[in-house]
Amino acid sequence: MLIDHVRYPGRKHDYRALVVRPKVALTSPGILLLHDRWGLTRETEAIAERLAHEGYVVMVPDLYDGQLPKDDGQARHMMHLLGHQEGEEEVKLALHWLRNQAYTKAHRTAIIGFEHYGTLGILAATSPKFPPSAIVVFYAPVQGILDRLGMVYSAVQGHFAARDKYVPSADVDAFQKALQDAGVVHEIYVYENVGHDFMNPRSENYDEGTATQAWQRMLTFLDAHVRTL
Repeated sequence: MLIDHVRYPGRKHDYRALVVRPKVALTSPGILLLHDRWGLTRETEAIAERLAHEGYVVMVPDLYDGQLPKDDGQARHMMHLLGHQEGEEEVKLALHWLRNQAYTKAHRTAIIGFEHYGTLGILAATSPKFPPSAIVVFYAPVQGILDRLGMVYSAVQGHFAARDKYVPSADVDAFQKALQDAGVVHEIYVYENVGHDFMNPRSENYDEGTATQAWQRMLTFLDAHVRTL
């Protein structure tokens, strides 16, 4: 695979990103991968590399501009500094950059996002102009964006934890109902007996069995809505 560190243009300054892609001459479907509160860590890079092995071009915007939090409190503070409006714009700019690369199939793109940045991924798909084909979110706080779901033009897959103290089950139920009422193609999975961060190997809530199941469901969803277009 090929790994590059790139910059893409923003409104006020250029942004950093990591790009991981298959070492082939053909164009490939693209994925915009939005990291969790810990930033562009080795764990996030590993996800990008796994997706590249599946045949995707993966762009990971560094939403912390090269910084990494020292502890959970700082990580949550840094995550919430990027508000919905600014974050939505930054995600859209990254998706635009990814689509315009010669090695990416512009009409075959998806967004995968964790936590708050999964929410931003959904918001970035509320534009009718070239929305991603699919969005996959993991334990994203969705309560605050229910009124925007009627403008989502992408298929949505969500993965949530039944024991998540940050994303209550009532919010997940409301999210699923709002997607259904809006006519959005969607799949929602709630995993029993796990908590927030169940996908992250560095977390005390990491659950290998659940992570494997969620990963396979995500790949099947991407195959159906991105790869086969």
